[in-house]
Amino acid sequence: GKRCAADGCNKGAQGSTLYCIAHGGGNRCAADGCNKGAVGSTDYCSAHGGGKRCAADGCTRGARASTDYCIAHGGGKRCAADGCNKGAQGSTLYCIAHGGGNRCAADGCNKGAVGSTDYCSAHGGGKRCAA
Repeated sequence: GKRCAADGCNKGAQGSTLYCIAHGGGNRCAADGCNKGAVGSTDYCSAHGGGKRCAADGCTRGARASTDYCIAHGGGKRCAADGCNKGAQGSTLYCIAHGGGNRCAADGCNKGAVGSTDYCSAHGGGKRCAA
């Protein structure tokens, strides 16, 4: 299919737009102040109740991939390491503990990068206290 027009991105473009969800393509969440992509045929992102919900009793989180459950209740892709039942990170086959997901960009560090940053928490990644 059509690819995202953002430099260096090879994700699929959404609908009639030139960009993937991450670069502003597709429908946006209708919640005030939210700029995330709307999920499925709903008007909201997963955080605001859009898309399919987890089928576990009392759980309100979003179901992952083609499963009926959220990551905490066994949904989505699982880590490929023997005996590990954690969720696989991103497009990798493994959880953070087994080398999946983005790794810290600091020289010699192999920890998992935190959030949307390029670094682990020890090297300044993730959210910081604003107080």
